[in-house]
Amino acid sequence: MPDYKDMLRRFERGELDPAGFRHADHVGVAYEALLRDGFFKALLIYAEGLTALVEEAGLPDKFNATVTFAYMSAIAERMHRHPAASAQDFISANPDLLSGAVLDRHSKARLNSELARQVALPPDL
Repeated sequence: MPDYKDMLRRFERGELDPAGFRHADHVGVAYEALLRDGFFKALLIYAEGLTALVEEAGLPDKFNATVTFAYMSAIAERMHRHPAASAQDFISANPDLLSGAVLDRHSKARLNSELARQVALPPDL
């Protein structure tokens, strides 16, 4: 079972291997950041860490502000509505966060736009 608190610390220090950072790890790290820091500080920490991670992987265009904001918002809302004992319990209780369903209210064209990579755009569907 992953230690998401430790993973968050390594994420912030730029010590994670991008190749091993799975989608569930994204959710677990976001959960721990939100739990520790609250929404806006966690969003900044997460966005900066993710930007560094994709740059290290040589894929800077993979960062998407719209996707990041949508996921952080959804995770934060669910944390408030249905508290979990741990990040792993939270992930288990919210499997749809691993499917991409959070993004269903955004058109593919909007999500894939250059603007969406730079600015957190609201849903358009």
